[in-house]
Amino acid sequence: MSESIIYDQLQPGEEYQASELIFKVFDEKVAPGFTAQGRSEFKVYATPQALRERMEQGAVVFTARHAGRIVGVAEIRFFRHLGMLFVDSAEQGNGIGKILMSLVIEHCRKAGTSELTVNSSPNSRAFYLGCGFTVEGEEQNMNGIRFVPMKFVL
Repeated sequence: MSESIIYDQLQPGEEYQASELIFKVFDEKVAPGFTAQGRSEFKVYATPQALRERMEQGAVVFTARHAGRIVGVAEIRFFRHLGMLFVDSAEQGNGIGKILMSLVIEHCRKAGTSELTVNSSPNSRAFYLGCGFTVEGEEQNMNGIRFVPMKFVL
């Protein structure tokens, strides 16, 4: 499957398709561990408009596509913080997330960044550990959003 995946950057106008994937995976995998406030906060953060605004401010969003459909999204902000990484549930386990991470890491290296941070949802912690991230603190809860601060040294 991964050989038929095309990796690229999200283009203006594709934010709706990206947000649709993000909401779908969030609702399936992450939302059950959040409070109602946390789910609401995240939904505001991941709207097409919010995604577009962050891209206009310099965020870069990498995508994975299969048969023209976005099946993976990774957003990097300020060349140092991974804001989101989501892979369609049906595609998880095929290496898409790891390839998106490698694109993010390469992007940060080219920018001269020394470390990459992520506020991992608790259920994604093992994935990030497998990518070489280290835990930088205890699980936190901000506005109902649960996360574990993590860091990757480039």
